[in-house]
Amino acid sequence: MITISKQLILPAEQEDRRKKLTAQLKKHRPSLRTVYCVILPTTDGGILEVIPLYALRLEARDHDVTVLGVSEGKNPALELVESMIGEVYRETGGFDVQSYFLK
Repeated sequence: MITISKQLILPAEQEDRRKKLTAQLKKHRPSLRTVYCVILPTTDGGILEVIPLYALRLEARDHDVTVLGVSEGKNPALELVESMIGEVYRETGGFDVQSYFLK
């Protein structure tokens, strides 16, 4: 099962494309540019994972998947992960991303 966070996070420079990226995510339609999803880890020991949109359904076959963020391009997705983890650490002093973003 795929769950999309109500507070879906995007890189600041892609905020103007929120509706387009959200629609692609909900319909699992990749665009011409590669779209990446930031998800909660599907295995123990991880903090966040970055997977291409085209792999989202495949991942959801084996695990429940929660999408916290979406980005056009892999590097912006990795930068998004860095900022998300930094935010969690600044606000909580720890790395419990799941509790922080699903509150």
